[in-house]
Amino acid sequence: MEWDDVIYISLLGFSIFFGRVFSQLPCGSYRRWVGTCVGLAMVVTVSGYHSLHPLFSTAANLLIIKYADKAWCHIYSLVFCFGYLFLFRLGSYFGLPSPPGHTNAIQMMITLKLVGVCFEVHDSWQLDRDLKISEENLKATEADKTKTISGNNEDLPAKESDSGESTVRRRVTEAEEVPGKPCKSASEEHEELLLRKKYEAISPSVLDVFHYSFFYCGILTGPYYKYSVYRDLMEGRSGGPHLQPLWWCLQRLQPLPLYAALFFIVGHFFPLKFAEGPEIFSEYSLGYRVLYMTPVFFVFRMRLYAGFVLSECVCITAGLGAYPQRGLPRPGKGPTDLKALDSNSKEECTNEMYSYETVHNIDEYGSDFSPTVRAGMRCWNMTVQWWLATNVYRRMKAPKPVKEAVTMLTSAFWHGMHSGYYLSMLTVPFILMVEDYYARVVRRRLGQTGAAVYDWFTWFLKMQWFAYMGMAFLLLRVEPTLQYWSSIGYLGHGLILVLHAFAQFINLVLGKAQDKLKKARKTAYGSETRLSVKRVNEPQPQEDLKKIL
Repeated sequence: MEWDDVIYISLLGFSIFFGRVFSQLPCGSYRRWVGTCVGLAMVVTVSGYHSLHPLFSTAANLLIIKYADKAWCHIYSLVFCFGYLFLFRLGSYFGLPSPPGHTNAIQMMITLKLVGVCFEVHDSWQLDRDLKISEENLKATEADKTKTISGNNEDLPAKESDSGESTVRRRVTEAEEVPGKPCKSASEEHEELLLRKKYEAISPSVLDVFHYSFFYCGILTGPYYKYSVYRDLMEGRSGGPHLQPLWWCLQRLQPLPLYAALFFIVGHFFPLKFAEGPEIFSEYSLGYRVLYMTPVFFVFRMRLYAGFVLSECVCITAGLGAYPQRGLPRPGKGPTDLKALDSNSKEECTNEMYSYETVHNIDEYGSDFSPTVRAGMRCWNMTVQWWLATNVYRRMKAPKPVKEAVTMLTSAFWHGMHSGYYLSMLTVPFILMVEDYYARVVRRRLGQTGAAVYDWFTWFLKMQWFAYMGMAFLLLRVEPTLQYWSSIGYLGHGLILVLHAFAQFINLVLGKAQDKLKKARKTAYGSETRLSVKRVNEPQPQEDLKKIL
């Protein structure tokens, strides 16, 4: 174990025990200052004078929040924070001393927090505008209802009903339900906006953002949480008198000894350094090098699983992110069913009725046993995944593959400047395209048994792809990464190309089969009949395709 890991574990252990004290503090200003002072002390302990970096980036964002237009503050913050992160990592090229590894982790989390709070400020500003529009629409709808009841719609002629009585036609509005599309009424939309205003809208002061940035929970390596989640903790909106953080912490710590033991045992027999040495290329076979990636990536997972569990427990003992289960909290976001949360807001919850899903950062089982790369990634570093999905992916108006590529590029840039991050993460969009195509063309045509076999096969491919990309993520530099990949014939990328080529072949064969089937049906039923049109538009049975092929 390296010295940085010892410091990291020691600070996490202290934070977990300190959470028992912090959770007993009264809500308000005193709790804020205690959490901030502890966080600043941890930053100075691991960073020394390099603590100026997170302080400077925080000060700049405070100016953005205070003086910038709310319509653009999130863009200014995004450009500045990621630009400063770039300069921060290239400081050694300009003769500046390189910051410690833990300072890099702190700067990464500070970046997510500062950009995230600016997005929340922008969304709150947009929410206020939407509320004004909603109020106007609600008034207009009420006015229409009044006119309809009183029969004053002069521009809408009356028609005779089935019973022979005269009725007034209703005016078609945007609130009416369109066939095939669920549509909310104006009052329902307004109610939803009011709930978002109550639980999600923020209007922080400069000092509030400073406290949020340096709060000790998640200051080292996460998890990420929104400002509104932090505010709920400080104002006593989350948690409750029956919440037992220690019980939840012990539940989450149960698998930790297993992760630690596997990390040390497997890491002893399969060290990463061996993958960088000349012996593995000169004295061992191609098959051994292919297999060696799997235990190396396994050790990496055990290390991160242990770290993620400990960082979650820091938040758990402090009571951060403890919401009733009825609110359906999600990692990073917090409650998602605001109506259910608000309808029973006065109901006292027992300890088991709470959930810490808001700060749940890793789903170990899902990461290891989900059948696809897409599903596995969603279980990994889930709070950061939510940040990327909310603030990058969903903000873009572009085709899905482009959005995925930009999101993965942003993730790689956030992780660091090493080429290994880009080599691994920019491989992901190509894998996702192949996975999505086979799921659409092959898996949905299979029965229950066939789908189960298909999932086991894709799970095996997923783990090999993860191990393949993990070598780039761990080796970091381009030379050792390409040396290792070339020694196994760029197996991961080659597999993508082979599967893509085979997918194009399947697409070609199915396309020709569809054309033959349409021609055969036109011949059988005639091109002018309604029956022929109906049957051509129906999904093609698998048996008919086999006969034509």
